[in-house]
Amino acid sequence: MRLVHTHLKVVFTLLALGLAQLIFSQQKIVFNSVIKGQIINQHTGTLLVKTRKGIFGIDPETRLILWSKPELKKVDLSDYKEIPYTPIAIFSQKPLISSKAISNTLNSKGASKTMLHVITGKEFFDSNKNGFKAVNNTMIIPQKKGVLVDGIKKKDLVISLFDYETGEQLWETQGVDSPFFTNVKGIFFDDEKILLDAQQNIYWLKNKHLIKIDGDNGKILYEQDNVTSIAMNGSKDILFVFSNTLGIKKLGEDNGITALDTRTTAQIWEDPIQIWGNIFDTAIDGNSLVVITSKGFNVIDIEKGTKKWKRSEPLPLIKRIVPVEQGYLVVQDNFLVRINSEGEKAWDKKIRITNSFKESPVHILEEGRQALYITPSKANRVQVETGDKLWEKDIVLNSTGFVGRNLKLRESQFKIWNDTLNQLFPVYGNNSFYLFSRKSSVAPISIDTFNFKRSSPNLKIRKEGYLLFQQNQFYYYDTLGQLRYKKKYPYHDTGNVFSETFYWAKRGFGTYTSAMGFVGNQIAKTFNSVLVSTNLGPVSTVSSKVYGTYLTYRGSLEDVTELNQLDFDMFNLSTILYRINTGRKHEGQLLVVAPSDTVTEIIRLDIDSGEEETVKTFGHTYSNFVIDQVEQQIYFFNKKSLFIETLNE
Repeated sequence: MRLVHTHLKVVFTLLALGLAQLIFSQQKIVFNSVIKGQIINQHTGTLLVKTRKGIFGIDPETRLILWSKPELKKVDLSDYKEIPYTPIAIFSQKPLISSKAISNTLNSKGASKTMLHVITGKEFFDSNKNGFKAVNNTMIIPQKKGVLVDGIKKKDLVISLFDYETGEQLWETQGVDSPFFTNVKGIFFDDEKILLDAQQNIYWLKNKHLIKIDGDNGKILYEQDNVTSIAMNGSKDILFVFSNTLGIKKLGEDNGITALDTRTTAQIWEDPIQIWGNIFDTAIDGNSLVVITSKGFNVIDIEKGTKKWKRSEPLPLIKRIVPVEQGYLVVQDNFLVRINSEGEKAWDKKIRITNSFKESPVHILEEGRQALYITPSKANRVQVETGDKLWEKDIVLNSTGFVGRNLKLRESQFKIWNDTLNQLFPVYGNNSFYLFSRKSSVAPISIDTFNFKRSSPNLKIRKEGYLLFQQNQFYYYDTLGQLRYKKKYPYHDTGNVFSETFYWAKRGFGTYTSAMGFVGNQIAKTFNSVLVSTNLGPVSTVSSKVYGTYLTYRGSLEDVTELNQLDFDMFNLSTILYRINTGRKHEGQLLVVAPSDTVTEIIRLDIDSGEEETVKTFGHTYSNFVIDQVEQQIYFFNKKSLFIETLNE
């Protein structure tokens, strides 16, 4: 059962303040000012409503106002962000006058930030209340139960840690070397990285300046300049520091790798290891550190501190490395090559697998002595040992001209999904649909062609088939590629009452799902890398973007329990689990919005059978509405009023 708090005290307080009025019999909430926007938090289902007087949080089950925040009345919901798998949201407010000095110093426009628990309304951090003129980063560190912040405070550049349960400042550090905060233009590897070691000390790399911060008191324990990247082993007791150690004439040509004991910062290896090229990515593979650079890649034995090869083959522009029994399959520039155990090219000819280096994603799926490559351009199966193609002709997923024209499009014209149950890879490309088998050597044929124009479709994977849908067109195929049914409903894609009403309208969905990618067969069944984040979420170990296949998921829904190991109990995990399980109950259905000139119909479509039922019909009396697929609930908005209705089965 959902963890429901007693919010009646909050509700009656709001009524007393005159901010809202509840009409229980009509399931209606009347606000004291015009509704300016709304959004559903995808992880909890909490409805957030913005008016001229503030932001309100509404529980989807009790339909009560949980909290109100008048101080957030100026936030822009387009800047609203969620931290994955938590009830925490971040609201940003930009100043009326942007400060160039702040912008130049912090790479920020002086934005203020508020981190909020959307179920309770509790603030974890408010930059204004804590005296910040501008905030650059806000990161949650669950191991410390804190929020790590860097920004400008009383003209000083500071780093602070706040307790996210009490809001109390735990420590503040000033006097950090200025290069740490300076935005240095022209640096190729200036990505910011934050890592925690086994002792929960903080390593922060920014603008090629590395600092080590004592996690308990904020004291700076170690600093180093000219650091291009950092990485850490799985047990978090070894820090790998990559730095350019040669003169300015060879800047970017070679990097030195130093392994430091995180407890003492003493060097573990006798000498630093020289690696060719700038560091692009790293990955831990057992007792090895795989280092991908602008020139190629190499494998470091962590225990011995030795390289696998003195220098690898020149391989600039690496996009993917997949370890195989005979070495490594490497996607380099537009080509696929195999590197043997000596670090040399093993095939007589490289295989062109993309038409443009910018194509993404590129998948290499190794299966024994064969490997399947699937890219936005083409697909084929090759013999790993020889590099010979198994299929006489590539399967063309998008033509050369098409790929070139569409690289700049916001919507990708290529999609691939993973059906782990049936060992199939559904693929959409060139307005066609394919089913690739992980094990079969038989080349797939185009199942069907579509007219989705410039919008690529969505897919729901079912036990016995696939629902491909876009722009209110629905096609259901079984796992053999046979069409079982197709449906088409009215759809508006021009400027009218729907053009700015729905999140789904902007993405071409014919239905709004607050958590289309969160509930059902995607996250609930393939929970990928718990708490992975870049700028918003908790600090954690992130798997390599280059090394390994895209199938490196971490299991199933049960992996959510790993959140408890990171002290995330206070985030009401039961609410998130409840929402996942609620979504599972409805994952065999879709609510389809079918608008016409006079009325709008809400149709419940049974995915497996194709049976449909009209569950709601209404006229154009509302200025706006939003449907939550998970709760099977619809929210109607009209000036100052919110109407809530459950679409019962």
